[in-house]
Amino acid sequence: MGDLVTLEGMREALRRVSLDAADRAEDLRKLDAAAGDGDLGVTMTIGWGAVREALPNLGSGDLGSLLAQAGMTFNKAAASTFGVLLATALMRAGRELKGQETADLADLIRAMEGALQGVKDRGKAEVGDKTMLDSMAPAIAALKESQAAGATLTEAFAQAAQAALSAAEATAGMTPKFGRASWLGPRAAEIQDPGATAVAFMLGSFAEALKG
Repeated sequence: MGDLVTLEGMREALRRVSLDAADRAEDLRKLDAAAGDGDLGVTMTIGWGAVREALPNLGSGDLGSLLAQAGMTFNKAAASTFGVLLATALMRAGRELKGQETADLADLIRAMEGALQGVKDRGKAEVGDKTMLDSMAPAIAALKESQAAGATLTEAFAQAAQAALSAAEATAGMTPKFGRASWLGPRAAEIQDPGATAVAFMLGSFAEALKG
């Protein structure tokens, strides 16, 4: 895709995320079942499946509407706490890219920062609370480091995806403060956070899509 993501490029990246979501569903189900209600894998499969089906008709000529409509489609198909938060992240990212037909690395960093703030606002959580924020924030930091180093967009997202995965793995040992997992105490603290892991998986798929 070079150093710009086009509308069709973003559509293809979302398609890649949706296809990979089904392959990762069992991994997420196992993590979620250990400390939650075990439905995250199903949520991802159904939600992203709906997005994939709707993709040809999503977006009205700009990246912002594409992302926002993808988020709303996901949540409508798989309404859940995670669905609401993911929809919020995509809608807030879309707000940052409103009216744009292409996005460079700086644009996408701004969109990711908007997504992060949206999840904070909606979920009332902060980085360190053992949530999806704990892989989003390191991914953004990695993007900024790559930008400062003059990396290409593809290189930057490859680094961000790895940072997100490492951060998700590091949530094992953290005490959760939200959801059913917060009721389980030490048992839940031992488990890698499913939401942070889901974000890492999605970023990994997005990074792969950027390679073309």
